[in-house]
Amino acid sequence: MRWMVVIIPAVIVLLVGYTVWPIYDLYRIASAVETRNLVALQEFVDFPSLRASLIRQINDAYRKQSDKSERSVGVGLGVVEISRPERLLDLLGRGSVSTDPSLRSSLAAPFASSSFGSPWQIWLNSDYSGRTFYVTVPVHSPSDQHFQIKLRLRHWHWKLMALDLPESTKAHLVEGLALDNQPKDPTH
Repeated sequence: MRWMVVIIPAVIVLLVGYTVWPIYDLYRIASAVETRNLVALQEFVDFPSLRASLIRQINDAYRKQSDKSERSVGVGLGVVEISRPERLLDLLGRGSVSTDPSLRSSLAAPFASSSFGSPWQIWLNSDYSGRTFYVTVPVHSPSDQHFQIKLRLRHWHWKLMALDLPESTKAHLVEGLALDNQPKDPTH
């Protein structure tokens, strides 16, 4: 009977720790994005997996657009551009990689300080699946503006593996990348 008094509280403490741990690391990722600290961010992001996820979504969004011929060169260069860590920081912290401020004015950002709300709201918007943690942000936005963040436990760290973008952000990315990377006309 005495061993039950020790085991039950120990299991409860482990479950609470497992529940809080990815939320804590999510806030650490947000802090690294907000301070634009690439060194700290490298500890929490699996860049190859995140890039593959984003490039796949941008390419899918590009294929859905009708005026492909005008933008093909720009989007192709943009997909390469988004692989740069500075551009990923822009996407994670501002919701856009465009250098044009008018294109990012109304976009939500997945790791902006206003996206998370309280830890309780994060927990309510999260889903655990073994060693994978999913959370939907911003917590106060309509569902068509939600990002889904996927963290996975790797080498005793929760790492950002994928980011599912809302349709509006995908469209802005395709438009912004195409405009930012269009060949410059020397006559203008």
